[in-house]
Amino acid sequence: MITRRIFTLALSLVLAFTFLAGCGSTTKEAYHKKPAEPPKTENKAPEVKKTTYPLTVKDAAGREVTIKAEPKRIVSVAPSNTELVFALGKGSSLVGRSDWCDYPAEAKNIATIGNMSPPNYEKILSTNPDLILMISGSKDAREKLAGEFKLPVYVVDPQTFDEVYEGVKNLGIVLNAQEQAEKVVADLQKGVKEITDKTAKAQSKPKVFYEVWDDPLMTAGTGTFIDDMIRLSGGVNVGAEVKGWADFSKEKLAAANPDIYIGSMAGTEAKIKGRAGWEGLKAVKENKVFAVADANVVSRPGPRLVLGLKWFAETVHPELFGK
Repeated sequence: MITRRIFTLALSLVLAFTFLAGCGSTTKEAYHKKPAEPPKTENKAPEVKKTTYPLTVKDAAGREVTIKAEPKRIVSVAPSNTELVFALGKGSSLVGRSDWCDYPAEAKNIATIGNMSPPNYEKILSTNPDLILMISGSKDAREKLAGEFKLPVYVVDPQTFDEVYEGVKNLGIVLNAQEQAEKVVADLQKGVKEITDKTAKAQSKPKVFYEVWDDPLMTAGTGTFIDDMIRLSGGVNVGAEVKGWADFSKEKLAAANPDIYIGSMAGTEAKIKGRAGWEGLKAVKENKVFAVADANVVSRPGPRLVLGLKWFAETVHPELFGK
């Protein structure tokens, strides 16, 4: 009897020990088990947009241009294009410029090829260019450079703000500077928005006449960045009835009777007000004749156009800018 009780007690102790040992083992394993690791993510650098060459593109003149490799020796014969090349971070690739290319300051260190009227082909060829940037003028020179001398000639000639944005992006592709081109455009659009957010609050829309030239009288009509500037600055362009850069008769000017008269050359206010027949204009009577302080920021369709727009906005609606 005693033996059976001892056996039963011993068996119970063995079973209890076994159960506790099993629980201890499971708890220990759970305690030491490593937590599940989060899925690994690769920190990849964003892909840089690169141009693939050879590249065939259509320029502002509607021509198809083939560029064999990334341009490293660029000749720019227009100040606006020179400014764009620098803005895209490719100024070091310029090996030739026109006499008028004077911005930024570094542009003056580049050898000049003269101007395109007439073109100095010898100087242009001496730079050994792999790309020539032009505007729409000088068609004969363009055809000779591309045809006779077999040089890639790319025309950049935007006429409105939207065309400037498009032109910058297209040139960014040509020069393998796509991301910088997008940044330049974004900065331009931001600057324009900051100005137009203010001019949108204007209580009036003054009639504005912009004088490109005085004899014959010329103005900037629709399809020009001057027209854009007047409109975006909160004014109405008197010259909008004509298209592009065009003649405008004195009779039309008198009939329009602008509230504000703007000359394209600095220091011409007195000359404009003193003209025979101009004394009857409202702008003259109310002493609202102005001349652009820096013609380059309103005449060069490039990265500084926003400065020109700011000048127009402050002139048309000084009350919105604390003037």
